[in-house]
Amino acid sequence: MKAMVMAAGLGTRLRPLTDFLPKPMMPVANRPVLHHLLNLLHRHDVREVGINVHAFPELIQAYFGDGSSLGMTIEWSHEEELLGTAGGTKKLEEFWGGETILITSGDGLHDVDVTALLGHHRRTGALATLTVKPVSDPSAYGVVILDRDTRVRGFQEKPTRDEARSDLANCGIYVIEAELLDRLPADTFHDFGTDVWPALVAANEEVYAYTTMAYWNDVGDLDELRNTILDAVLGHVRVEIPGEEIAPGVWAEKGCRIADSARIDGPVVLGPGVVIEDGAQVRGPAAIGADCHVGQGAAIRSAALLPGTAVPDEGLAIAGIFGDASKLADAVLRYPAAR
Repeated sequence: MKAMVMAAGLGTRLRPLTDFLPKPMMPVANRPVLHHLLNLLHRHDVREVGINVHAFPELIQAYFGDGSSLGMTIEWSHEEELLGTAGGTKKLEEFWGGETILITSGDGLHDVDVTALLGHHRRTGALATLTVKPVSDPSAYGVVILDRDTRVRGFQEKPTRDEARSDLANCGIYVIEAELLDRLPADTFHDFGTDVWPALVAANEEVYAYTTMAYWNDVGDLDELRNTILDAVLGHVRVEIPGEEIAPGVWAEKGCRIADSARIDGPVVLGPGVVIEDGAQVRGPAAIGADCHVGQGAAIRSAALLPGTAVPDEGLAIAGIFGDASKLADAVLRYPAAR
C-alpha cells in the first residue's frame, strides 16, 4: 500500500506561527508533526508516499528530501493552486500504479492502526473506507452515520447534540481503491469529505467505516497545538521521542548543558543545544525546543518552548507556548529528518 499525505493546507488558525512555518512542520516533542506521521507509516510498512505541498514547499522538501533518511521514498507534488484532498490525490494518479491508497492529513497527529484499517477495508471489499472515532461533542465535527455492518449511510456537518444522529467523527484518514480516481476530473478542486463521499453514498456505492479509539488530533489551533505537544510528552500518543533518557522521564538530545543545581522533573523533552542554568526548575510535562536558554532561577511548568527561546533569569513560562515564531524555520532546518 502507498500513502497520500496532505501537507498543502494553510493552517490559518495557527497564525502567527504559520506566517513563518507551515502547519505540517509544527514541532511536537521537537520533531515536526509530519515527521511523526511518516514514522507511523514506516512502522506499518508503508514505504512509498506522495506528499502535496503549497505553503513553504521548499522548506518542507529541504527537511525531508527524497525520504531516504526515514527509510522511505517521497513523491512530491507542488500545487500552485490548491486542489483539495481528492484533487491532490488525483494529480499523482500515475504514482499510485493501480494500488490501494491510504490517505491521511499531514498536519494532524494520530496513532491510528493503519494495518487494521487496511484489513477492515479488504474484508468488506469497499471502494473506500473512512476512519471514524467516537467524540463527546459531535457539534465540533463532521460526523458519519453507519449501519450495523459499518457501511456508511449518511453524514452530518457539526450537528447540535440534540440533532446528532451519530457521535462518530470523520478523522480524515481514508483507504481507497485507485479505480475511484478514474471518476474524478483532472486539475480540478475536489474534496473527499464534501464532494466525493456524499456522492458515493447517495449512489449506494460500497463506502464503509473503520472505528478507532486511537489518539487523533488535527492540531487545528494554538490551544490544540499546545495540548498535542504535551500529550506527546506525556505518552498519550505514540511518537518516537528523540534523544537519550538522562533521568527518569527526561529526554535530551546532543549538546544540552544542565547546571548541577537545576531541577528537572519529567516528563520533559529537551531539544539539541538546550542550556538550563543554575537554580532553574523545569516541571513536566514540558517540551523545550532546540537551542533554548533557560536562565538562572527560571521556572517552566506545562509549557512548550519554541526553538531558540530565551527565558530570562527568574523568568516564568507556565501553561502555554512561548518563543519567537520568526526563528522557527531556521531552527527546524538545522536538524533535518533522520531515523
